[in-house]
Amino acid sequence: MTPWEELRGAAPPALLRGRPLADAEEVLVLTYTCDLSFFEDVCLREAQAVRARTTVLYDAGQLTQGPRRTDYLAVPVVCKAGGAFHPKLVVIASETDAVVAIGSGNATPSGWHHNAEVWTLLRGTGPTVPHLFHDLAAWLRRLPAAVWMDSLGRERLDRVAELLIARPADPAPGQPVLVTTAARPIIEQLPVPKAPVTALAVAAPFFDAEAEALRRLTGRFDPAELRLLLTRDVQCDPDALAGVVKRAQTGLVATPKGSRYHHAKIVEWRTADQSWALTGSANCSVAALVRTMATGGNCELGLVTGTPGLLIDAVPSEEVDLAHPARLHVRVPGERRDSDPILRVLGIRVSAERVEATVLADGNQAPMWLLVDGLRLDHDRNDGRLYVYAGIPAPDWSLVSRGAATVHVVTDTGAEIRDVVVTDVPAALSRIDRPSPLEHTPLPLVIADQAHLAALFEALAHLASVRPDRMVTPPGTNRRRQVEGRVAAAVGPALLRFALGVDVESRATPTDEEIFDGPDEETGEASPAERREERAPRNASTTRTETVGTVLDALTPGQRTRMRREVEALVDAAEEWPLPAKLAVSRLILTLVAGGLWTDATDWSEVLYWVMVHLWIAEHEETLDDEHAALATIGLVALRNGLDRQPEPAGNLVEQFEELRQAYAGRTGWLAAVPTDTVRRYAAGLNGHVFGILFEQTNFVAELGWILGRTALHDAVDRLTNARLDSGSVVHVKGGRSTRQAVIAALDALRDFSDVHVTSDGEPAVHGWWNGRRLLLVTRFGATWRAEVWSHLMTGIATYSRGTPLRPPDRRWTASGPDEAFRSLTPGS
Repeated sequence: MTPWEELRGAAPPALLRGRPLADAEEVLVLTYTCDLSFFEDVCLREAQAVRARTTVLYDAGQLTQGPRRTDYLAVPVVCKAGGAFHPKLVVIASETDAVVAIGSGNATPSGWHHNAEVWTLLRGTGPTVPHLFHDLAAWLRRLPAAVWMDSLGRERLDRVAELLIARPADPAPGQPVLVTTAARPIIEQLPVPKAPVTALAVAAPFFDAEAEALRRLTGRFDPAELRLLLTRDVQCDPDALAGVVKRAQTGLVATPKGSRYHHAKIVEWRTADQSWALTGSANCSVAALVRTMATGGNCELGLVTGTPGLLIDAVPSEEVDLAHPARLHVRVPGERRDSDPILRVLGIRVSAERVEATVLADGNQAPMWLLVDGLRLDHDRNDGRLYVYAGIPAPDWSLVSRGAATVHVVTDTGAEIRDVVVTDVPAALSRIDRPSPLEHTPLPLVIADQAHLAALFEALAHLASVRPDRMVTPPGTNRRRQVEGRVAAAVGPALLRFALGVDVESRATPTDEEIFDGPDEETGEASPAERREERAPRNASTTRTETVGTVLDALTPGQRTRMRREVEALVDAAEEWPLPAKLAVSRLILTLVAGGLWTDATDWSEVLYWVMVHLWIAEHEETLDDEHAALATIGLVALRNGLDRQPEPAGNLVEQFEELRQAYAGRTGWLAAVPTDTVRRYAAGLNGHVFGILFEQTNFVAELGWILGRTALHDAVDRLTNARLDSGSVVHVKGGRSTRQAVIAALDALRDFSDVHVTSDGEPAVHGWWNGRRLLLVTRFGATWRAEVWSHLMTGIATYSRGTPLRPPDRRWTASGPDEAFRSLTPGS
C-alpha cells in the first residue's frame, strides 16, 4: 500500500506518466465526479502513447466538464436502484501485463491532483496475477446488470475483464481482498479478528446524517479506542458523531493540520499484533457501507489489506472538540438528490456508416426519433429502459470531422438535451500502430530531443503506409472520416492534426511539482516552484515557452549540421509517399525553415523546391484537396521568398522554379479555390526572421496568383537596376553612360532569354536583341531608324556593356522601325 506520507494526490497521472506497460491494450477509468477535459490534458495522451484504447465510466449526473476530443470512450452510467456510481479505479492492461489502482480520488483536478487521497497499486507480471484481478474481472462483468450503460461500454468492460484473467490467479495468502456493494454490504465483508480490537480508526470526508454507518462499525469491532480523522469541510452531524464517540471506552477526534482537503476514505482496525485497513471509494455512510446496490446503496469499490500499523498515524493532526466544531467548517449531510431527468442521452456513437444514440427513458417517455446535428435517428431497439436510435449519415455529414466532442440533441417533441458526449467509434476502438511523440510532447520539445525526433521520423515513415488510393469506400460512407480514421489508427490523432494543419495543442503532461504549486499544507514548506524561483536569478523568467525557433537557435553547429542531413534525407524518402504523409512532412519542413534550421536562403530554397515537387507529383485525394492546395500555396510563396532573398540565385534553381511555376500554373483554379481558413491554419507560426515578420499575414492566394502570372523573365528583370517589363514583354531600361550602353548591359544580363527585346527610355532611343551570337541594335536618328547587326560574337557582349567599343557592324541599313528590322533577320517571324 502507498505510504500516507508519500501521497501527493496524483496517483493516476503519475501512474500513466510512468507508462508501466510499454504496449497496453486497454486503459479503464471508473470515477464518480468526472472532468473529461482535465482527463484529456493529463492522462489521455499518455494512454494513447502506449497504444491503449481508453474508456472512462462516470456517474451520468456528475460530469463537471465535457470533452474536447472524440477519440476515446466516455461512458456515463446510472445505477438502476438509484445509488451513486462511486468507484475510483484505474486499470492498465495487456495480455501479458496489468496494473490495477484502486483509490479514493475522482478524475478531477481536485481528486487526482490537489486533495489528499489514498491509492493502492497492484501489478500483475509473470505467469500469475494477484487473485484480486480475477475478482475484479468478475465484478466488471456483473456491473452492467446493476447500472444502465450503452452496449459499447459493456464491450469494453468485457475486454478488460478478459485481459485481467488471461493468466491464472496466484493462490498465495495475505493478498489484498476486493470488496464491493454488488452482493453484500461492505461492512459485512470486513473480517472481525478473534483477538480483541484495540483501536478502530475512521477517516472520511462524508458521514451519513445519523452516523449510522459509524455506529455499525463500532458495534462490529467493539474497539477499546475509537479515533476519527475529520477533514476540514467534513460533511457530518457533529452531535451524532459525538454520540457514537462517547460510547467507546476511549474516543479521540482530530483533524489534519493545514488546510488541504483530505478526501481519503479509510477504516482501520487493529489488535495487539495485527492491523487491517479498508481503503477505496466508500465513505462512512449507510449508502456506502451498509447497503448493496440492489437496495439503493452506492456502487463502491474497496480493498481490505493487512498493514503494519494505522495509516492515519502518519498524518500530522490536532485534536478537535465535536461540541465546538467551528474549526472544521462542517457541512450538513443530506440525501443524494441528483436531478433524475425523465430522459437521458447517454452518448452519440459515430462510425463510418452509422450513427447511434443511447437513451435512458421510461417506456411512455421514450421519443420516436432524435435529431443530431441535422441527422434524424429513428428508434432501432430497446433493452428495458435503454433505447437505441440509429441513422445513416450522408457523406458530407461532418460532426466528427469538425472535431465536435459534444452536441445538442433534439427529440420529436422539440425538447433539447444539451452537451451530449460524441464518440468517433473507429478512432476510439482502434489501437495506434506507432504513436508519434506529438501525443505527449509539443513539437519544439520533440525537435529538441534526438530520441523524440527519431521517433517522429519513424512515425512519418509509418504514416506512409496509409494509402488512400488503395482504400475502398462503401457507398454512403464519409470518405474523409475513413481516411482520417486510418491515419489516426496508424500514428495517433496528434500527428493527424499536424498533417491537417490543425493546432496540435500538445504540451508536456504537468509534473507533480508543477501541479502542487502552492505551499505544502502538511509541512508549511515552500512549494517546489517557489524554491526554484528563489534559486533563479532575479531577472530570469521562471517559465519559458519554447518555440521551434528558440530550440533551433540553441543547437550547436554540429547538431545543426546533423539535423539538416536527417531532414534532407526525410525529404528524399518522402518522394514516393502518399499524400497524408507528404502533408505532414511538408508542414514540418516549412516549420523548420521558418524556425531557422538553415541560415542561408540558397540552402533552404533548395529543400523547399523538392518539397513542392513532391506535393506536385502526389496522388490526388479529393477529401484532402483543401490541405493539399493550401500547403502548395504557402510553399510556393515561401520558395519565391527564398529566391528573392538571394542577390544572385543559382541558375539551375531559377530554371527549376520556372518549370515548377509553369506546372502549378496549369492548376490555378484548384489553387485559387483553397479555403482561406485552411491556409491560415498552415501559415500560423511561420512568420519571423526567415520568411519575414508579416509572412503569416500574407494574402497567400492573391500572392500566388501574382507569382503564377509572372515568368522567369519578370524575375530576371526585377533583379536589374532601373529596368521594367511592360505588358508586351519589352524590357525598358534607363541610366548608364549612354542609352546604347544601357541596352547592351541589359541584354547581357538577360542573356538566358534569347532575343528578348530591350529598349531605352532615354534619348536617343535604342532597341536591341541578342541571341548569344548575333547582336542587333536599332537607333533612332531624327525621323529615321538605323539598324546595325554584329554576327559571330562568340565571346559574348559583356565587355561591350562595360564600355569597350564595338567593332564595325557586319551590316548597316535604314529600317522603317525596330520591329521591322528584327523581323528582317528572323524569317518567318
